[in-house]
Amino acid sequence: MRIIPNQGICDPHLRVYEGKVYMYASHDRSPENTGYYMDDWLIFSTDDMLNWKLEYTFHPEDTFLGKCNECYATDSAYRNGKYYLYFSHQQKCVGVAVSDHPAGPYKDALGKPLLTYWMADTPSYDPAVFIDDDESRTPYLVWGFTCEGKQYYMARLNDDMISLAEPPRPVEIINSWDGNDAPALNKWNGKYYLSSHRSYYATSDNVYGPYTYRGTFCTEAYTDHGNFVTFHNQTYFAYGIPENWGEEHVNRHYRTTKMVYAHFDDDGNIYTDEFIKQAGVGQYEATWPCIKGEWYFAASDGVCKKKNADGFEMRGIRDGSYLYYQNVNGMRQNAKMYIRGRCESAPCEIEIREGSPFGSLLGYVQVQPQATEQEIPCTLCNTHGTHNLCFVFHGKGEDLFALDEIRFEQIKP
Repeated sequence: MRIIPNQGICDPHLRVYEGKVYMYASHDRSPENTGYYMDDWLIFSTDDMLNWKLEYTFHPEDTFLGKCNECYATDSAYRNGKYYLYFSHQQKCVGVAVSDHPAGPYKDALGKPLLTYWMADTPSYDPAVFIDDDESRTPYLVWGFTCEGKQYYMARLNDDMISLAEPPRPVEIINSWDGNDAPALNKWNGKYYLSSHRSYYATSDNVYGPYTYRGTFCTEAYTDHGNFVTFHNQTYFAYGIPENWGEEHVNRHYRTTKMVYAHFDDDGNIYTDEFIKQAGVGQYEATWPCIKGEWYFAASDGVCKKKNADGFEMRGIRDGSYLYYQNVNGMRQNAKMYIRGRCESAPCEIEIREGSPFGSLLGYVQVQPQATEQEIPCTLCNTHGTHNLCFVFHGKGEDLFALDEIRFEQIKP
């Protein structure tokens, strides 16, 4: 599902600031584009992953660049009370702007490039910022392409975020993907992830690499520049596709942004859901065959996804844990639902509440332990329409329940 259709929003980089998700994006000018004509950069925000507000338009004429139509990818970082916006001028250079607020206004911090033209053996564009989770919260910048025998390059940033702390270092990728650009750098479970166009990804135990190629995780054709963000204990992957993807003549120069949930197994592999690529995130339909547990909008600390035979299940559920699914549309009055999962060691109580762990009680079930997965029926006390469902768990133990999915009873016409 396109999250902001028909506006040419592309190259999304998402960051969480002040309780919201901000998207820093480039902007294809028109459906009539025959090349990459991009006149500015846009900043959007959301608190529900569904409704996006345009916060700010950053114009190249407000920087050392002056007016141009080559405003390539951008990214953002926060440090020392300031927000930093890194922006590309085509494949030529990268500048940096600064603001007191994630939505701007932004001011050119240097009046000149941070990364000058071919300062390393790769073009200076498509910057991605990575803040490590070490004590110093060390910042890094990665950029460039892997075409024509070139490599991505990386450099640690100084604490001022507007200068490099070291000469650029080449990033080695073992069994590297074909020529590509659009690097992104993330970290999960102590492992560094380098990803790029077409959802290629590689991992390393060291931020500088070498990185080992792992494959792809998003099979949609034309999966374009994107990045990952974690919000409310859920991880998302945002990426671009051509706006008119599916038509006979696809225009790759006018793009849009989509978003899916991203899941990681214990071996570090990344997965996405084919169904969610079409249905979108942050909303659900009671008429779906099921709502997978891992599609939650929010989860309490400690709750995590674990790979099982047909996808993932929710584990780490203990007394007081919750899973939240907002905007469950099309619920019948007093809907009957089924909760599929396993309760292995001790009795578990599941409350279904409206809107939060402390909202109105809509339903309640007690689950007795058994060795195999079970499907527990529950009739809710709800009105017809859309509801925000919060599943709250109670009991003794550290792994009370393994939630696989929920589904609603369908009444045949």
